Amino acid sequence: MNTISIASASIAAVMAIAVFDAAPAEARKGMSFSGGHSFSAPRAPVARSFSRPTKTFTAKSFSKPKMTLKTTPKMKLTTKSLTPKTLGPKVGKIDKSVLSKGPGNLGKQHLFKPAKLNLAGLPKHKGALGKANLVGRMAVPKNIKPKLALGLAPKPHLKHSFAPFVQRHWKKSFFWVAVAGIGWLTVPEIYYDRFHSCTYRDNPDYDECVRILSYAAVEEESVGRVRYAMPSSATYRYKAKVEPTREARQTCSFEPFVERKWNREFVWVQIPETGNVTVPEDIYDKFQTKVDGTPPDYVAACNVLVQAAAADTVVATTAMDLGRNL
Repeated sequence: MNTISIASASIAAVMAIAVFDAAPAEARKGMSFSGGHSFSAPRAPVARSFSRPTKTFTAKSFSKPKMTLKTTPKMKLTTKSLTPKTLGPKVGKIDKSVLSKGPGNLGKQHLFKPAKLNLAGLPKHKGALGKANLVGRMAVPKNIKPKLALGLAPKPHLKHSFAPFVQRHWKKSFFWVAVAGIGWLTVPEIYYDRFHSCTYRDNPDYDECVRILSYAAVEEESVGRVRYAMPSSATYRYKAKVEPTREARQTCSFEPFVERKWNREFVWVQIPETGNVTVPEDIYDKFQTKVDGTPPDYVAACNVLVQAAAADTVVATTAMDLGRNL
């Protein structure tokens, strides 16, 4: 009997606890259970509410600035023209009457000249046939148009230096060049660019032009040249003590004048490591002053022979023609 009473009491207690858990918090207060015990429900932690100040944002309306195209003054673009100072020395105008045609023409820019040249007024020499060891002269073709026309005449002392190249006949192709105060020159095609370079300026370097043509004449004559051995009865007019430097030999070589037989009187000069050089009698004093210096100026002495050889290889025109025109 007692056992049944205890079990009934236990079941009642469990059911009371279940009802208590299911009841709301307000209803749980003051609830008591039979059986001599009272239970007070544990207090749940009170959650405090904090109200944070809220900021209100109002959407402001932004208006994009209107882009307006202002009429700005247009910039005037100016380009500097290429002046003769940029491209090289100042040159004169082109004489259209002397524009050349045909193969090898390098264009109008190669026909600049500092002064107007009257082609009809240029002196013309009669043609002359060549002789043994001498190159002949040609007559100027009719209606000729020169490759180059130079209106500025060389200085008087250079006119004689240009005489060997007036209407000269060359073995290979050449061009006609008109020079004021000189006449009609002939320039080998392979030397034309170098010849033109010494004339393309305000004041043409006619000294250099003469040297270029003189080298061309010596080179042409050296092909197949037969040496003239020094006779046993001949004596040296001069014996140099110092041999030419390598640089001097590369600038101007004495090789074309070693045992060379001239078409006029000449003397013998011995140069170390070079050989027996022949020098025309009429230019010996000029040559000797160059090689007898300290140190000797072999390049200048060689150039003296080069220009002399150019004149020695071409037949001269009549004295009347050369005297009147040159």
